[in-house]
Amino acid sequence: MLNGIRSLMSQNNIDWFVVFSEDPHLSEYTGECDKYREVLSHFTGSAGVLVAGGDEAYLWTDSRYYIQAERELSGSGIELKKSGLSGVESWDDFLSEHVWDGQVIAFDYMTISYRDYKELRRKIPESVTITDGGALLAEAAGNMPKRNFCEIVAAPLKFTGRSAAEKLAALREHIEKSLARDKSYTYIISDLTSVMWLFNLRGSDIEYVPVAYSYAAVTAYSATLYASLKHMPQSVRSHLSDNGVLVKEYSLFYQELCDIATDVVIADPYANNCRIIADYDERGMFIPCNDPELIRKSVKSPSEIEGMKSAHIKDAVTMIRFIKKVKELAEKDNLGDEYTLGHMLDDMRLFGGCSSLSFDTICAYGKNAAIVHYSAKKDTAAKIAPKGFLLVDSGGQYRFEGTTDITRTIPLGDVTDEEKKIYTTVLQGNLRLMDMIFPEGCKGSLIDGAAEEPIWKIGEYCGHGIGHGVGSYLSVHESEARISRNSNEREVGFEPGVIVSDEPGIYLENRFGVRLENLLLTERADERRGYKMCRFTPLTLVPFDRDAIDFSLMSDKEKAVLSHYNSMIEDVIFPYLEDDEREWTAGYMKF
Repeated sequence: MLNGIRSLMSQNNIDWFVVFSEDPHLSEYTGECDKYREVLSHFTGSAGVLVAGGDEAYLWTDSRYYIQAERELSGSGIELKKSGLSGVESWDDFLSEHVWDGQVIAFDYMTISYRDYKELRRKIPESVTITDGGALLAEAAGNMPKRNFCEIVAAPLKFTGRSAAEKLAALREHIEKSLARDKSYTYIISDLTSVMWLFNLRGSDIEYVPVAYSYAAVTAYSATLYASLKHMPQSVRSHLSDNGVLVKEYSLFYQELCDIATDVVIADPYANNCRIIADYDERGMFIPCNDPELIRKSVKSPSEIEGMKSAHIKDAVTMIRFIKKVKELAEKDNLGDEYTLGHMLDDMRLFGGCSSLSFDTICAYGKNAAIVHYSAKKDTAAKIAPKGFLLVDSGGQYRFEGTTDITRTIPLGDVTDEEKKIYTTVLQGNLRLMDMIFPEGCKGSLIDGAAEEPIWKIGEYCGHGIGHGVGSYLSVHESEARISRNSNEREVGFEPGVIVSDEPGIYLENRFGVRLENLLLTERADERRGYKMCRFTPLTLVPFDRDAIDFSLMSDKEKAVLSHYNSMIEDVIFPYLEDDEREWTAGYMKF
């Protein structure tokens, strides 16, 4: 595949070709029709940037995929660049250092955010040309699958809490108060989860994320949704019309983009691709905005919160039954392999009420658990013995109710002192974050240390972020809310209604890994000296394994937090369990 793109580069006088992981909506998860980087590099991780020169090629990816990328790139002629490590430059810094005056860089304008395009343009010499290589990329990749369109459905008001008309009114109020001098504006949205949330729609065009391919254009007087008319029932069209929304065919968006008649175009340069914004910026019509400030999907409504609680009850019942089954199989030395066990959980979750998974289940045994985003393959999955740790990271989409994401590390037999120490340390981080009280509006970078400090204290390091936002029957990774030591100018401050994951981890390469993950709901705490305070309440209610905990390492406060968490499980989840399951669970978490 690299030879194919290089041949086209030579024919078109292109010196460097960049291939991104994103689709035209800059989605985290993409359909098969948009996996150009995977096809050209054979690296299957969800995040990465491929840079190809005439006789050299490089792939950048983050710490979640270091080990996987080393394996998949072996023998390909592509050199791995480990993003985030000291001394490793970013892909655009690399180009700025290696491109010559007069050279040409190409990439698909529809797969790079306008912000990243502008940053690259700022870093490289003016004499270097950047050209749209979308057509060449499609030619190099060959026969890619066609874009998948499925039925679009309306989410009931009972779960959304507000109508599309109410959300549009609030959106226009925000725009006209802070961005538009008059009412001659067009606000463009291409992020699929934002479009779905704004119009109270859901779909299944992309695996794991209940969205439909769509764009939106909102003015002071109109709202236009571009989506597949063939896959939108008349009842949904009528519902949208009642909310003041005009529906047009998805394929018309880029044609009509050229004919926008308002004085200004407002769009988020991080969330919209280069092709959408570049022309308006060159004509002096573009006003940048921050979508998370305008589309407040990160702050869940009371209806969304109730739906999320309901989804997590169902999910907890499934997970408790799964862990119980794993323990029973371990006693019989009949665990099978990672692939089989992961699919057993998938089947149990679907039987337990979820409509689909929220991501590909990670079922990793032993040394594979040190690969953060490990994916067990049927032919190469490790056989599981009744010893060591099994790490399972999984979640479900519960139709209209909510989205779940949970990680548990399960001991399968006797646990060594070292394994207990690592497990207990990760648990301490999880509990300390769960127990935090902090000022409203606090950013995640300021509270990250609560979870990471126990890990740093024993000389270890968590290579990934501690927490990410989670959608309400939308994407399991919602970018607005995050907990990470690295601050982000786009992250929202925590306020009541924000949901975030709590997932510290320690990974000892070629040995084992431990990650423990709950989802937390931000709630009001109290006022202190006039400042509004917030706290976290766990939505995930599944016990941690007492057999893996060294209680001598835990403080009295940490034990009290764990005891309170176990009491919540008894109060909320026990009524949904069978008698034998309640008895087993009570023993599993008792200390």
